Amino acid sequence: MASTTRRTPTTKTGGKSSATMQRYMDAAEALYIRLGYEGMSIRAISARAKLNLATVVYHWGTKEALFRAICQRRFVAIHEEQLTRLRACADDDSVDLETVLRALVEPPLRTGGTARTAQTIRLLYGRVLTDPSPVVLRITAEMFADSSDLFRALVRKHLPHIDDDVFFWRCTCALGAFIFAQSFGHRIAYAADIDNRHSDWAVVTDEIVAFMAAGLSRR
Repeated sequence: MASTTRRTPTTKTGGKSSATMQRYMDAAEALYIRLGYEGMSIRAISARAKLNLATVVYHWGTKEALFRAICQRRFVAIHEEQLTRLRACADDDSVDLETVLRALVEPPLRTGGTARTAQTIRLLYGRVLTDPSPVVLRITAEMFADSSDLFRALVRKHLPHIDDDVFFWRCTCALGAFIFAQSFGHRIAYAADIDNRHSDWAVVTDEIVAFMAAGLSRR
């Protein structure tokens, strides 16, 4: 009978082991963006990475642990920046709604690295926030809990005049616009025959923040 003991993900960071882990995570990330959590399989990831099935067991133990590692690799720095900026907003009563929105929106939209890496992170961020898988919901809720709670409180502080139900739907629509714009804008561009491959994400950020603010605060 196979052992049911869960393996603690390896912490090896040097040489061949580190390169293998990065290669496997790159393959898993690409498949996840295209297929979602339920759609990707360890077998398909292994085939894409050109590594054997035992690799994921050796390094992570389960698909869930691998997915968590992917999120940590891409999102820990983003969440830390969001939280730092949101805390600064909480400490300054003079900040406006757009500043609060920018604290959440800008880090994932204008992430560092190469243009290809930045695009991958934007696609991954959007996919994670729209994936209905209970595993993804649990992991991302845990990972972004602090920034999400503080963001919601700060936005609510700027909109004391609307009731809770209206506030919920305005936030839903505003965040939906943010997520769709960064991750699925290429669909609109394709339908409209527009080349958006070289978009200036500083300008895009300004437009998204202004759009969200207008929708949230309309009278």
